[in-house]
Amino acid sequence: MKPAILAADLGGTNLRMAAVDHDGTIIYRARRATPHERSRGSIVGLISEVANECRSAILPSYQLVSFGFAVPAVVDGSTGKILSAPNLPELDGFDVAKVLSEGLSLPVIVENDANAAAIGEHWKGASRDARSVINVTLGTGVGGGIILNNACLRGIDGTAGEIGHICVEPFGVPCGCGSTGCLEQYASASAIVRMASALLNEYPESVLSDEDELTALVVYEAGKAGDRLSIEVFRRMGFYLGIGLAGLINVLNPEVIVIGGGASNGWDLFAEPMTDEIRKRAFQRPAERVKLVRAALGDDAGILGVAQLATRTDFEASSIIAL
Repeated sequence: MKPAILAADLGGTNLRMAAVDHDGTIIYRARRATPHERSRGSIVGLISEVANECRSAILPSYQLVSFGFAVPAVVDGSTGKILSAPNLPELDGFDVAKVLSEGLSLPVIVENDANAAAIGEHWKGASRDARSVINVTLGTGVGGGIILNNACLRGIDGTAGEIGHICVEPFGVPCGCGSTGCLEQYASASAIVRMASALLNEYPESVLSDEDELTALVVYEAGKAGDRLSIEVFRRMGFYLGIGLAGLINVLNPEVIVIGGGASNGWDLFAEPMTDEIRKRAFQRPAERVKLVRAALGDDAGILGVAQLATRTDFEASSIIAL
């Protein structure tokens, strides 16, 4: 049998899992809703159930040899223990690598989900030919991963790449991280809804006034149709995103900035104000050199990222590895 990697990406809404060969081809994929209970036991149980489905589906051609797990959390790089998971606080302090390794009889590698997405795009996606990359994920929040000289930057505590918590408005909206004015509060899907709601009184003619429930998609579709309120929301999003990215360009001088996540679908409405702000604020040469591109892998980015890590890691040294 040929070797295959089991790769999973856990989110607050869904668990995505796949069996991946060593070349990055997805052999089989599965998806489940994240348990509403969100206890450690329910999440581990779901992972085990889906892993067994993947294992059975690829037999007899392939055999699973390792497991790469992307999780929305800060991970202890030496143990695989989850230190902090803001959207899944039940997992705080959980020795997830050990538990999964014992339960699945596989060596396990654990990675932060935003880092995993950056690694996936670098391996098989939009930044595959670049050595220095900033990967930005515009979802419910704003995630980030940084590749420097073909290596993922994690930092001494594993928190490098928290792009969503760069301050872009010092006296701005309070953030769940405890600070105020974070990029996440101005460039995420939830920020789009918040800004649109806050502007309704200033734009009484907006079609959004007739909506029972605002979503980022509704705001985007209204903007595409010419709604002035919606266009202003995405202008502000691009403005703040440009401020954050200009600072990163000055500090890191990347070749490529990859922008993905569900809120990146509003690209045609926020790209111009974003690039305008980068030109105003970043040093001229790195601002002109950097390529701003959309992500290519969608939901597969995190899965392929941890699959790539699991493919290249020497598991003979240890059965549990966290990065």
